[in-house]
Amino acid sequence: MSTISKLLLSAVLPLAAMAAYVPAAEAQVRVSVYPSHAYVASYEPIYYNGHAHYLYNNSWYYRDHAAWRGYDHEPDALRGRRGEWSGRRHRWR
Repeated sequence: MSTISKLLLSAVLPLAAMAAYVPAAEAQVRVSVYPSHAYVASYEPIYYNGHAHYLYNNSWYYRDHAAWRGYDHEPDALRGRRGEWSGRRHRWR
């Protein structure tokens, strides 16, 4: 085998192996849209773990001091309260 062929194989083979092993790309950023002030003022919260929780865009959110927090996995206690949420809107005169 010629030197050029050996050199080519020694460079191409490892690159081909690396290209075959590229893992799937995943998003590094999670975009969350939190309830607006008007939404919070319009709905009566459900209290869980000492925080007022709001069902917004099909996810539960709560204020933790100055920041909004949510859950990656919905707690069982809140999952059971989804049905009540639709009737919790304030009735303004």
